Amino acid sequence: MGATILFVTLLGAFIHPLLADESYQYAEQGPNGITMYHTVNINEQVKVVVFNVYSGKQSANAVFDYRQNIIAYHMPYRGICVVAHMDIATFPGLGIFNKFIHTKREKEKELNKLLKHYEITNQQVGDLSQFGNAVDGLCWGVPTYWATEKPRPRAGFGAQGCAGIHFLFIHVGLCAGFHF
Repeated sequence: MGATILFVTLLGAFIHPLLADESYQYAEQGPNGITMYHTVNINEQVKVVVFNVYSGKQSANAVFDYRQNIIAYHMPYRGICVVAHMDIATFPGLGIFNKFIHTKREKEKELNKLLKHYEITNQQVGDLSQFGNAVDGLCWGVPTYWATEKPRPRAGFGAQGCAGIHFLFIHVGLCAGFHF
């Protein structure tokens, strides 16, 4: 099963850029000090952005489907896929990815203003085909759960722990904690 996931991920990494309008690669230091390599493929014709994060055992993939208003995350290291509704009124538009990828370091403050925080629920998704081919292809055969957008935790006293993924301004995680 692990070899199949690796094969599909690598195949997607090599084939998808051929179909994309824009394709970017960049590297950054992760929170644990490991170098994380990212590829971002933007297809404006079908209104889809595909992210691939290569970070050893914690590699992940995501699809932002602007036609379906759906976000899907595949976390092989957790053995799950996560689907969330994209609030089109507050979610950054498709065109913003080009802008931020080219000027990521200079735009760090703007990225923090756009930060979205999603928490995974225990509600499992039954029929992936309702979300279109991009999401169905990413999550097919993997237990898939709904996530809901939550306000960012308040600053102050408290503690929180999350296991999940971070893409530019999106944080998705299995979170727990308390704040005062």
